[in-house]
Amino acid sequence: MTKKKKVPWFWTWVIGSVVFRLILLYFPKNLNLSSRPEVSTPLTSLRRLAEGYWLKQSSVSPYAGSMYHGSPLLLTLLGPLTVKRIEGQPDHLLCSLVFVIADVVSAMLICAAGEKLQVAYSSSLQLLGLRDLSENSERLPSGDFAALVYLWNPFTIVACVGLSTSAIENLMVVLSLYGACSQVAYCYIQLAY
Repeated sequence: MTKKKKVPWFWTWVIGSVVFRLILLYFPKNLNLSSRPEVSTPLTSLRRLAEGYWLKQSSVSPYAGSMYHGSPLLLTLLGPLTVKRIEGQPDHLLCSLVFVIADVVSAMLICAAGEKLQVAYSSSLQLLGLRDLSENSERLPSGDFAALVYLWNPFTIVACVGLSTSAIENLMVVLSLYGACSQVAYCYIQLAY
């Protein structure tokens, strides 16, 4: 089976979504989405993550007293990025770039999972003896569309711009789904041959 190259419009839309996020992150100075309860909850708040990391550095459990509700893994990985830098301002540049990268990696995993499911579909058609149907069928790149829907979803954009840790949590969920799709595709390919 030949692998199709991505069409240029796909990469144009991916790069456009990254540029759009970066513009929203750095140019409107009065856009403070991190304080909105629809975007940043006690579970996904970067501010709570910074407080939890400070408590952890002070040898106090961040989970005592209900100060921090997030994952210990997020506390360990993203906590150092929330430390105050020069002039007492938190360095949200690195956190926001991590969130943008997490969204793009999630979209690429969605795209790859779609390709794997298309391979599994083709293999299942061959397993059923419908080889001609699988070779002659024109398939839409559903993984590409799903990835673009994820990248241009208003809530994912607002969560990324609002410095919510849900971008990292979404990445972990999509990574799990990608692993499951890989196993399904592998099983169908093994059955077909």
